[in-house]
Amino acid sequence: MGKIGSVSFVNDSKATNAEAAEKALTSFENIFWIAGGREKAGGIASLEPHFGRISRAFLIGEARDSFAKTLTGGVPTVLCENLAQATVAAAEAARRAGGDAVVLLSPAAASFDQFTSFEVRGDTFRDAVTTLIAETK
Repeated sequence: MGKIGSVSFVNDSKATNAEAAEKALTSFENIFWIAGGREKAGGIASLEPHFGRISRAFLIGEARDSFAKTLTGGVPTVLCENLAQATVAAAEAARRAGGDAVVLLSPAAASFDQFTSFEVRGDTFRDAVTTLIAETK
């Protein structure tokens, strides 16, 4: 989707459950994961085998507290008010970490708590990334 220095941005807004998010989490390392929304049955507990790939999680929406509880002890978390804030925070954390990193929007939850569809959620992420890229030029 885009890149700033060694930080890549990946829009997987369509991942509305843990099973779908798992595919993205197994594709990358050094992930700064943006997750959350309206939680689905089972939450993200099934993703625990992949927590080692996640450097930090930036959590949004109704599921953020539940997801933070699941991640406790395995992944550092940041609770964010909205997707735009999470995108900026994840990008900055990835930049500070150095090396190749991925800011991954793969929410593992439905979008309906904050957005009308996963497409609108994805567009919001894309717009935030586009703004970040423009600010670095």
